Amino acid sequence: MNMVSKNSGRWSIKDPVIAKDMHGVIGGISTLMVFPHKAHSEAEKETQSKTEGPVKMYQVESFSWLWSRQARKLINESVGTYLSLQAAVKEAEPDECKPLLVKKCREYRSMIQACVEDVNMSQECEDQEEIKACGQLLYKMELILSLIEILFIDIKPGGLVLGQLVMWIRVHFTQCIEKKNEAMESDHPHLHPAYWEAVYGGVSVAEFTVRWQHWQSECERRLQEGHFTTCHQLQTVCKILCGNQQTINSLIDLMDTWYHLMVSTLLFTCPTVKLFRLHNAAQDAITSIGGEQRTTPLDNVLLAAMEADTHQVIKECQQVLDNTWFTAHVTDLLCHTMGQKTGQKFLPELRESLLLDYASVLVSHSSLWQVGILYLDHCGASGIAMSQMVLQRLPLTDDSCVHKIIQMASDRNFDSIIVGVCRIMGRRALSQGRLGSAIWWGVRSRDAAFTSHLAHQILHKYVAEGRFESSQLLDHLGPAMLLSDTLTFLGKYREFHMMYQDGNFQDAATLLVSLISSKLAPEYFWPVLLLDALPLLKSEEPVISAEQTYELMYCLHNLHNHTCKRGKQGPLENEVASSAFIEKERDIRLALSNNLARAIIHEGSIEN
Repeated sequence: MNMVSKNSGRWSIKDPVIAKDMHGVIGGISTLMVFPHKAHSEAEKETQSKTEGPVKMYQVESFSWLWSRQARKLINESVGTYLSLQAAVKEAEPDECKPLLVKKCREYRSMIQACVEDVNMSQECEDQEEIKACGQLLYKMELILSLIEILFIDIKPGGLVLGQLVMWIRVHFTQCIEKKNEAMESDHPHLHPAYWEAVYGGVSVAEFTVRWQHWQSECERRLQEGHFTTCHQLQTVCKILCGNQQTINSLIDLMDTWYHLMVSTLLFTCPTVKLFRLHNAAQDAITSIGGEQRTTPLDNVLLAAMEADTHQVIKECQQVLDNTWFTAHVTDLLCHTMGQKTGQKFLPELRESLLLDYASVLVSHSSLWQVGILYLDHCGASGIAMSQMVLQRLPLTDDSCVHKIIQMASDRNFDSIIVGVCRIMGRRALSQGRLGSAIWWGVRSRDAAFTSHLAHQILHKYVAEGRFESSQLLDHLGPAMLLSDTLTFLGKYREFHMMYQDGNFQDAATLLVSLISSKLAPEYFWPVLLLDALPLLKSEEPVISAEQTYELMYCLHNLHNHTCKRGKQGPLENEVASSAFIEKERDIRLALSNNLARAIIHEGSIEN
């Protein structure tokens, strides 16, 4: 029984048996197998009674965002970017990697943004709480990924980052723009209550220029000269431009987060800040808003990024985000960016581990397992081993699924898996009475014993009904007929029929005699072969030579002795073929005698 929990609250299993004593084992990622269990001493084991009623095992799974519709879209689109990145990195020169990684990172971000748009469009027709949670998760993913791009991947010469951080704030915190639009839509914008808040906010995220020192000095001079004393609001704007920390801190309510405050402060106090000094600025901003007790798990991720601590960034992402998609792809980007740097040698191993976790989740889903296999291809020996295990355990629900499994296994040279799947499908077809399909799967499995058994089944059916099962398949066996002796005989015997139908009696007779003399034919099929030879023996022109006639006579003699011997011991192996042979035996002997005489005369006249 499967149970899925969509939240982190309490859940219960309404089962009186399991309620008394419960035991659980890990069944996979985010999966727990729960069942009744009670430890007993040696004395209790002798007297304990069986549990009353049925005993059930429960599979408890935590709900993953990856199963949502928006995530499915992200999963299916991002795998293409991931695979192209792996291929491109292998071929790229060292100086070409950075623009390539920036491009792929932005592709991931655009996919997340497309999912956000999809969430916004579907708000009216789905569960509002789930939609809200999904939107918040996607927002966090894009916010973190864009900061990682700035601080780790798209690093500017000299380590200057403020310009990128200003744009990062502007894109993700639009409160200022919303206030500005609200004020501008009124008849008198300067009288609107949000007017000056919009001005303050606009100043705090303005674009930095190389002339900032000049106009900051000019602002300080005018402020000291009292040029703005008549307008308190303009005086506040001037103080912001001068980098007055007290004034900026007084406007904290207009800033969404501590990192909004940090960027605004740096813009007018230290616009040339380097990446390695961001941590100090971040700590000052956090202190200004009330200290670390007011920070959130998301803040911890961003703070770790500003400390350039890749390991902590990945660790905090795992705590904040309810999916393995993000950590797997972010770690992949970071590994390609800085995996060979001193102090970052742990990244390749961590990347492989997180990719394995992500792929493990995907392969457990009925429609995403193929995507999971593609990720496992890039996880070294562990990925290969897991791919084999997954392909072996997938349920063979229909032919379409089977062909997908075989194709995936074939692309990776997993021959044992192909053989195993084909063998299972062959036996399934045989149990359903579909001999043609069974022989096809048997040939693909390269199972000589099984294909030989199937060939015998087809020959027995031919003896009983006088027709071939799946004759078109037998006509196109090709080299596959060499898999077993019986299958070889079956394929050649079918060729004999085709020659006979086309009127090629000479070649048909030669092939028929070779099948008899080679001993490929099962003994129960000898009567059929001799009966097939009868019309050829009676043809107007001799098509069976004297030597071939002797071979047929020898076969007839052995078959006669065998039939008499088996008849005394009990019923013959194939009553239908034996009865027909006994009825025609005299005709066959006479035809052989006549053909031998004609063949000797014909061959003698040709020699003369």
